[in-house]
Amino acid sequence: MKILTFLSLFTLFISCATPEVVDVENPLDQKKNCDELEIAVAEAQKFKRDALYEKENTGGNMARFILFWPAMATSYHNADKAIKAANERTYHLLKIMKKKNCDNVDLVNSEILRNSTETVAGQLNLLREMFKSGDLTREEFSKAKQKVLESE
Repeated sequence: MKILTFLSLFTLFISCATPEVVDVENPLDQKKNCDELEIAVAEAQKFKRDALYEKENTGGNMARFILFWPAMATSYHNADKAIKAANERTYHLLKIMKKKNCDNVDLVNSEILRNSTETVAGQLNLLREMFKSGDLTREEFSKAKQKVLESE
């Protein structure tokens, strides 16, 4: 009976949702062309969406909560790590796109902000950080800030 209980708990524990955490930097990122970088940004955003889905009130999460709440806590923690890594990867790739003077970097950046699930305050904080780090010029920061405020 103890073995059956242990195996049941073990199965529940390993069945936790574990969204994939992407590597922020890849040694080959610098060698990618603008189109490849744009595809990599889209992939990072997909990882973020998948992780956000894991945090939603899904049937799987409800079952984890009822049957084994530590699994749900683990799922949420893993999702948070995956979201953070996807965001960091996205902005790493956008920096490379900007450095390579890719034509569509502003479009990609504005699409990410427009489709972001973060609050307006979160988007503004992100823009402020990008401006402070030198990733955005004052003009780019002002334009992006205006777009965020207009979309409210």
